[in-house]
Amino acid sequence: MSIQVNNISKTFGSFAALKNVSLTVNDGELVALLGPSGCGKTTLLRIIAGLEFPDPASGPVLFHTDDVSRQDARRRRVGFVFQHYSLFRHMNIFDNVAFGLRVRPRNVRPNKAEIKHRVESLLNLVQLERHAALYPWQLSGGQRQRVALARALAVEPKILLLDEPFGALDAKVRKELRHWLRRLHDEMAITSVFVTHDQEEALELADRVAVLNTGRIEQVGTPEEVYDHPANPFVFNFLGNVNIFHCRDKEARQQVGLAQAAAATTGEKVAAAYVRPHDIEISRAADSETIPARVVHIAAAGPVAKIQLARLDTREMVHAEITRQKYRQLNLNTGESVYIKLQNPRYFSEDYVI
Repeated sequence: MSIQVNNISKTFGSFAALKNVSLTVNDGELVALLGPSGCGKTTLLRIIAGLEFPDPASGPVLFHTDDVSRQDARRRRVGFVFQHYSLFRHMNIFDNVAFGLRVRPRNVRPNKAEIKHRVESLLNLVQLERHAALYPWQLSGGQRQRVALARALAVEPKILLLDEPFGALDAKVRKELRHWLRRLHDEMAITSVFVTHDQEEALELADRVAVLNTGRIEQVGTPEEVYDHPANPFVFNFLGNVNIFHCRDKEARQQVGLAQAAAATTGEKVAAAYVRPHDIEISRAADSETIPARVVHIAAAGPVAKIQLARLDTREMVHAEITRQKYRQLNLNTGESVYIKLQNPRYFSEDYVI
């Protein structure tokens, strides 16, 4: 079941939550809506679900070829998973999962045997079959979120929508559930959209990522596309750490080894080079493209060594990440002078406001 939203706007009083947003989610695809707080991602998800309705002048919301713009959430047959589980504390796990089936109108409600079979199958799917008689307060946060997902799937939704599904969990459990949800999605192939502000989560889990900012979609693409080929400074800056090197004229660009920036500017227009920390090369030898710097701080724990440096010409701070092998080869020490070189810089005009 594909999803299309066309030229959707949504205002709350004087606040524009969405501004002429269009997005297509293909059948069986898992798409992440990624962005900072207040960017409109949850509003867009709720409009897809039928929990909110767009402004009157907006275009349609289509499920496949059906216009569902005027249908409420129940008629749209979507499964919705919230951040805080929203489980019924007075019901055991079996009854929580069965709830959506039992409250269906009598003419479409499964019989008791069908409900029992479906709930047991779902609890087995989410690996909680031995917890059916327990209550939500007896489970861990990760287990409760799996119950919430089973409950959403029980009504056989056309589409699965998840709003910050792992936001209330600690980092280790979030990572485990990400892998589990990806495997589950691949098995079921249900069209899914999830909201997150966690860049790592979106890049690791989604087939495609839609990056939102102030009510607009800045870029849509595969995780590799949005990370390696960001459309603008906002996307570049939001998807991970970045160093920004300002280049105001030809001389300044040459001083910092950014001669290529001349192709990105016209006349005296200001440009900036954006460089990921892992694209900062550290060496002890100078050449025409290196920048002299001093090592300020070293954090060598973990899979990469994180090096904080201060440029000797401008005193600006630069963050670099190098492999542990490279770190051992360089034998870096705090306070010593080195040279840095920019690899894979991306150039943008500085009139773009992040």
